[in-house]
Amino acid sequence: MTASGSMPMRHGVGAVPGVPVPGAPEGEWTLPAALRALYARVPQRELFVFVDEAGRDVASLDVAGLVAETERIRRLLAGRGVLPGERAVLLYLPSLDFVSAFLGCLAAGVIPVPVAPPNPFRPGYDAEVLAGVAAGCGAAVVLTHDDYRLLVTPDDRWPPVPWESTHPGTGGDGVTAEVFDGWHEPKDLDEPAFLQYTSGSTGTPKGVVVSHRNIGHELVALARDLGLGEETVAVTWVPHFHDLGLISFLLNTVVGYSSRTYVLSPLSFLRKPSLWFEVVSRVRATHTAAPNFAFDLIVRKTTPEQRAEWDLGSLRVVGSSGELIRPATVRRFLDAFTPAGFRPDAFYPTYGMAEHTLSISMGGSGPLRVDAAAIERGRAVPVQDGAPGAVSYWACGTVTKPGGQLRIVDPHTSAPCGPGEIGEVWVDSVTKARGYWELPEETEATFRAAVTDGDPRRYLRTGDLGFLHDGELYVTGRFKDLIIIRGHNHYPQDIEDGLRDAHPSVRPGGLAAFSVPAAHEEAAGERLVVFVETAGEPTPDQAREIVRAVRATVRRDHGIACEVVLGPRGLVLKTTSGKVRRSACREAYLRGRAAVWGDGSAPERGA
Repeated sequence: MTASGSMPMRHGVGAVPGVPVPGAPEGEWTLPAALRALYARVPQRELFVFVDEAGRDVASLDVAGLVAETERIRRLLAGRGVLPGERAVLLYLPSLDFVSAFLGCLAAGVIPVPVAPPNPFRPGYDAEVLAGVAAGCGAAVVLTHDDYRLLVTPDDRWPPVPWESTHPGTGGDGVTAEVFDGWHEPKDLDEPAFLQYTSGSTGTPKGVVVSHRNIGHELVALARDLGLGEETVAVTWVPHFHDLGLISFLLNTVVGYSSRTYVLSPLSFLRKPSLWFEVVSRVRATHTAAPNFAFDLIVRKTTPEQRAEWDLGSLRVVGSSGELIRPATVRRFLDAFTPAGFRPDAFYPTYGMAEHTLSISMGGSGPLRVDAAAIERGRAVPVQDGAPGAVSYWACGTVTKPGGQLRIVDPHTSAPCGPGEIGEVWVDSVTKARGYWELPEETEATFRAAVTDGDPRRYLRTGDLGFLHDGELYVTGRFKDLIIIRGHNHYPQDIEDGLRDAHPSVRPGGLAAFSVPAAHEEAAGERLVVFVETAGEPTPDQAREIVRAVRATVRRDHGIACEVVLGPRGLVLKTTSGKVRRSACREAYLRGRAAVWGDGSAPERGA
């Protein structure tokens, strides 16, 4: 069963044809070439505005300024002896400095590696991950800025690599045409442009090799699918070191598809979620996007009075990207924001991953209710609204890249799934990345998969499970996260969704469901464990009440027993983009390292 083709036109989306960046070289192009073309056309265009946690515009960067900074950092790298093809880890707090460093690397032929900056006051695990990334990619230098470097005193947990602070320059008034003479252009567009490290939500982060050809085609596809153009004004708080924030917002602006982008720190959004739409309203933004959890958070942390003060009518596309789209989240968001002037048809579901550069399918049409018992058996059987025993999944649209192909495949046998069967999502297109850096076996297994029906294509195995209905993709969850108990499939997101309202003390964003081996050798199979964060430390009686409520809800909704582990915020381990790291939660549980209330004894850890 296959699906490919163009996404239906919606609310202005698709208005931009699949043409090169205005003024860019004909055919395929690189990011530095596109920036050079943009400079020749609109050198004074303001590209980026950085917004502080109070909602004030505190820094900006125009085309000429970006060109000047790009050239300055190119010279800095050359002066330090960093050669084309070597890797530079980019370690920046949210700022416009990161954009210049990224482009400076490309202009020097150096491969940038964006990463999350560890908390300088509590580096711990993050510093060790950073050291692993630097070692894995063979980094020649760590680029950072004074804002971060002055906070850090590296010890043996940090990468043993030279650090270089890029020190912001003075602007682009002195830019001349000759500045581009030393800019690197690859001999082959299949050469690596940058490494995008995966989030590590289901394992160790890996460096995805994104080529110049990959990123060029991705940006053209996004411009077409999202309706980007001269009038586009974007707002983003998504981290710059993740593919969504980097590509959909920053790089689309660098090449001229988005006219101007307002950049907020993710920490500013988490501290004050209302800031996101306050800025959207103030600047009359047309485009923004966020992972699923953000739509829940902004509903919980805003009031009807706040929403009534905003004018959100300018929004044409509000993408839900980066994690599984939960229908209950979408309903809560639309119920809260439609009365405040938000247009429901601006909500724009998508599906993608770093291994495919960014996007895979775009523009899902809405929810589909399917029989829950059939889902447990690996089939999607649509049912009518109001039918008992049903679960909902939100459509993620269709493959939109020309020549792209998506298939649903049995992850164990590599045989194609039949109509209505749930299997692993496999995809192939021009934006499928080149592989994992210096991991040939993992690259072969993940990026070169063959279906058993003779299809000559070699596919990317996404690791996600899903099904196709009326040509649209519905993602049901991660293959590695699937919980199988007594032969029935249970998706952790469905379990977690049902527990949001199990008890008033449950933190809605603090739930993680996963399976572990049965407790006794004579008991075969897996058992369910649920991590539950609570608002404040419960008394023993309160803890017993919460555990009973959680277990009763799981038994009622899914017919299975579970062990419940209660703890404070931080019990549920997450990536820097907010994804639940269920495999890490499982490991912490098995090793007895979960951050539970008290000493972890009953009733906090109730079976």
